[in-house]
Amino acid sequence: MSEKIRIKGRAEYPGKVEAEALVAPKYLQGFTNVSPWKGYTTERRHPLFKVPYTGKVLVFYSPRGSGGFLAYGFGAKPAAFVHTKSSPLTVGCALQAHVPMMTDFEEDPLKYIETGDMVLVNADEGYIEITKKDR
Repeated sequence: MSEKIRIKGRAEYPGKVEAEALVAPKYLQGFTNVSPWKGYTTERRHPLFKVPYTGKVLVFYSPRGSGGFLAYGFGAKPAAFVHTKSSPLTVGCALQAHVPMMTDFEEDPLKYIETGDMVLVNADEGYIEITKKDR
């Protein structure tokens, strides 16, 4: 049986979705360093360079610089956003993309979530539930 971890947080955009996690090990700059049409990060030195995020729960600390992923409504997009530090730009992104977004967790979700884990984002009820992939 797979281990499940539930963490309470604050919804920034409502919805409920379960999908595979894609964890960004460093900050993302979403405004100029993602391709919303191709669905990946275009920042050459980022660990997720050209790694597809479409249909995944994108887990990250917060946007870096002026980034806010504001073009997601136009093309490929994550299933949900989970991040530790809110920004008005990330909220604008969730509004435009119409995907669940959560932040302000009681525990740091990046301590538990690894790429490949399944994550239920229940922004309607204010929690995420992580199902660890079998290692």
